Amino acid sequence: MSSENNHLSLPSEASRPSLWQPQPIDKVTIDQVLRGLKRRSAVGILAGALVSIGFLGYSYLFLRSYRHSVLVQVEPIQSSGARPGASLESLRQLAPISLPLLSGETKGDVATLVQVLNSDIVLRPIYEKFLVANPDLDPKQYSYQSFIGSLKIQPAKLTSGNRRLDQSSQKIIEIQFSAREKEKIESLLGILVEELKRFSEKEKQDQIADNLRYVNQEIQKTLSQIDDLEDQLNQFRFQNRVVRPDLVASQFNSAASGSSDLETYLSLLDNLISARNENRVKLESAQATFNSLEAQLRLSPAEALAAANLAASQSYQELLIKLTETETKLAGEQAKVNENSPTVQVLQEEKRLLLEQARKEARQITIRNQDQVRQPETLIGYQSAVSGSLIEKYIETRIELEALRRADAELSNQIQATEAEISRVIRLANPYRKIEQRFGAAQESLRLLLQTRQSLQLQIAQRDFTWRVLSDIDNKEEYQVTQRLLVAVVIALMLGGVSGLFLALVLDWLDDRFLEVEQIRQQTPLPILGEIPLTKTFDQLAFSRLETPLTLWGLQHRLPSATPAFRESFYFLLTQLESLGLPRSLAITGTAGKEGQTTLAIYLAVAAAAMGKRVLLVDANLRQPSMHQGLGIPNVAGLGELLQGEMPFPHWFSLLANRAERLWVLTAGQVQQEPMILLSSARWFDFLEGAKDTFDCVILDVPPILAAAEAHRVLAAVERALLVVRLKKTRREAFAQALQACDLSLQQKLLGIVVNGVAVNHRDFRGYQNSAAESAVAPLAV
Repeated sequence: MSSENNHLSLPSEASRPSLWQPQPIDKVTIDQVLRGLKRRSAVGILAGALVSIGFLGYSYLFLRSYRHSVLVQVEPIQSSGARPGASLESLRQLAPISLPLLSGETKGDVATLVQVLNSDIVLRPIYEKFLVANPDLDPKQYSYQSFIGSLKIQPAKLTSGNRRLDQSSQKIIEIQFSAREKEKIESLLGILVEELKRFSEKEKQDQIADNLRYVNQEIQKTLSQIDDLEDQLNQFRFQNRVVRPDLVASQFNSAASGSSDLETYLSLLDNLISARNENRVKLESAQATFNSLEAQLRLSPAEALAAANLAASQSYQELLIKLTETETKLAGEQAKVNENSPTVQVLQEEKRLLLEQARKEARQITIRNQDQVRQPETLIGYQSAVSGSLIEKYIETRIELEALRRADAELSNQIQATEAEISRVIRLANPYRKIEQRFGAAQESLRLLLQTRQSLQLQIAQRDFTWRVLSDIDNKEEYQVTQRLLVAVVIALMLGGVSGLFLALVLDWLDDRFLEVEQIRQQTPLPILGEIPLTKTFDQLAFSRLETPLTLWGLQHRLPSATPAFRESFYFLLTQLESLGLPRSLAITGTAGKEGQTTLAIYLAVAAAAMGKRVLLVDANLRQPSMHQGLGIPNVAGLGELLQGEMPFPHWFSLLANRAERLWVLTAGQVQQEPMILLSSARWFDFLEGAKDTFDCVILDVPPILAAAEAHRVLAAVERALLVVRLKKTRREAFAQALQACDLSLQQKLLGIVVNGVAVNHRDFRGYQNSAAESAVAPLAV
């Protein structure tokens, strides 16, 4: 157990800082980093081991290869000075040649030869022969660049004694090649040596001269062919009215700019189709509007036009007004007298005459639409029932509908014409592409011919060498491993160590839980009054039941079963509380739950009773009571029923006067839905005052601060409280929120912190139990 808090003193209210004091990231010390590495050492070691093993496997499978070098001596065939050769500077200004030929000069020959041998035109044919000789190599995986990276051609580093010879005066080059298989090295070096040994001065010079004459003839033919193909292209474009019908440019003419004819027509077709789709959307909308107006008016377009003309006629409107007035008078007279009365007959005759005049007027107005309007008499009075704006909208919609239909027909015609042009251009694409490909091939042939002529001209100015291999290619015992096992092991250990350290630090930094007591000390000025170790066994407690007037449970006897370290931690905690002045009422609470505050409250009460104090243990968690489960006693009636007034307050002195039990337990009773109301009542405070007058200490199991609002009410009523923090369970964010909530009004209530779940070495407590019993105890959090 820690002894750093044996002499604790509480600061005054004026000088007490905030309970939560976050530690800045920039103040992380080396000690904290080392602690984090220690906590995550198992994960770091496992990750480092996996990385090391993985790298060793990868190195063995993919990185290990063999390397061998051969030395080649070069000597001039003819005597020096017979013909001056090209200098190294002139070689750099010309294109690379296809064969490694040098002059007869001694000085500078090796440097020039190395420059030539490293050219692509020399090495690419060798690469192709190497692939033919080794069919198991895939050109996609073993590319030309990989081949170049494995081959090294350089002047040999020769020494005489301890002195290195000048490279400009020597005639030896070194060819080095690396591969995963020794057979591949032997094959490549054999191909290289055979290529270097093949030269003959006379045969080569005759062959170069013949090749040069042939190349010059082919150049003239190719130039003539290019002119003919260019004329064919221009004539094809003129006759077919196209620029470039092919959609994609030829591979020989990929740099051609501008879009093709097919792309232009396809873009135009897309625009026409888009325009027609938009026009058809408008057409559907206009048709729907026209159908709706036609259904409302029940007229044909000609009848609607005639009705609009009738509505515009002033004489016709006056007849309608007179007809309406006559009908009104006729209806009034018929309601008063008999239909055969003279007044009614006069009105009926007047109505008939007016109706006849209206029909004549309607025939005159609709005479232009006689073919479409057969019975204009049916339109009499129609325009009075329908607004003129509705008829006008009907006519406008009809006109718009006709315009959209004409536009749709025109767009369809344009689309058909464009599709015909696309078909024509597609038919022209194939013959055009063939001409363009022949034109591009002719240009490429001309380029290669010019390059070959330049190479041949350079070879004529050079002198050849004979070659002699100074190394044994077939001796595979001389092949060296490029990466030795010791180097791979060192790299693997370094990678494993770095990855393990990095993973351990990241995991520890991402873990928001408290893992050590020191982390809690760094986050709050509250003293740590106790550290409760891990255990899996608990004491056997037996209780007697006291029924009147309240159900209380008294501790009769205790059979110790828990580990000595676990029991002694509560005596240490009680000693710390006594040194600070043991309060008469003490609440045990947590941050967000599952910190083990109920078990801690039980064993603290048992320890206080064992030291001769009369203790009342109360389960104040009315929402989720759990103390009765830990003690193994029923929970029929308790604190909740007492606060509800279902039973009177007990007379503690008379009730416990003849009882020898030192520890009494009051359960929470039935689950309460509104515990805040009960814990805010006067009966709650009366209960606490009466209990404090009778018992030496009242210990209350309180809900977590962040889990229930009534926890603040209980903490406000008691004298002091202990906050339980469980290692590997309590998160720093919840701990910070709990302390910040207590900073408002409950700062002076918190007496200190009790850390639960501390790992303790049981060998430190051999004086309390024998080693056999200690070895049977496996750690488990309270």
